[in-house]
Amino acid sequence: MEDKICIVTGANSGLGLEVARGLAARDATVHLLCRNAERGAVAQQSIVAETANPEVHLHVVDISSLPSIRKFAAAFGAPRVDALIHNAGLLPLERQLTDEGLELTVATHLVGPYLLTQLLRPRLEQARVVWVSSGGMYTKRLNVDVMMSDQGRYDGVAAYAMTKRGQVILSELLSVELADSGTVVNAMHPGWAATAGVERSLPRFWKMMHNRLRTPAEGADTALWLAVAKRIEGQTGKFWFDRSPVPTHLTPWTQEDEAERRRLWQMCEARSRPSPNPPTVSP
Repeated sequence: MEDKICIVTGANSGLGLEVARGLAARDATVHLLCRNAERGAVAQQSIVAETANPEVHLHVVDISSLPSIRKFAAAFGAPRVDALIHNAGLLPLERQLTDEGLELTVATHLVGPYLLTQLLRPRLEQARVVWVSSGGMYTKRLNVDVMMSDQGRYDGVAAYAMTKRGQVILSELLSVELADSGTVVNAMHPGWAATAGVERSLPRFWKMMHNRLRTPAEGADTALWLAVAKRIEGQTGKFWFDRSPVPTHLTPWTQEDEAERRRLWQMCEARSRPSPNPPTVSP
């Protein structure tokens, strides 16, 4: 990966840290997009120390904040992006809204990464775009109205799973959009890995299962492989687990129709536009 320029979101811990470390160990120039400056600096310093690669750069960017993403993209001086890893993620236990009026998982998992990809699109040539999704998406069918509604009791696990389903669909749609540039776009799920996010968001699950979970490095393996492996050239719009393509649906009832896929794309497009008056959460 020498001379390759890579961006990893949510790179200060867990899977993102492992992907960034793996890219740096392969001599890539790695840009860490982290929300927290202090934790990001610790990650940057540890990667440089472990890999002896000085080309590891920290950018304080909140992927849930559209102005933060625009500021980064406008200032980013690299002439191209060879790998873009959409890893930033969270599982809030209560409904939270961003300054733009977006529910936090929608902003972090869908609209923010969509905007970042579109802003970097002129620099994506023969590139790799990787979405770190979750096997939890298998439990949900895409429903944009439900995802964007502010009515009823908030279920953080359900919101997480549906937005992770949305990531896989956006990956498929972007694989078509970016095909002319030679860029391949894929999504993956890491299995259940022992990350700080799992421990924080799912404490009961963590208590029962943490001794059986994958390490962060094991969970990150397929994402890193999708970013660097030569055999991925030309393979795009797929969903991967343990370096193999897998179905995106395990039961018929989770299958969305083409109209709902278009609605997801249109929602991301509309909500990522600059607006002097932030929209409400309801569609």
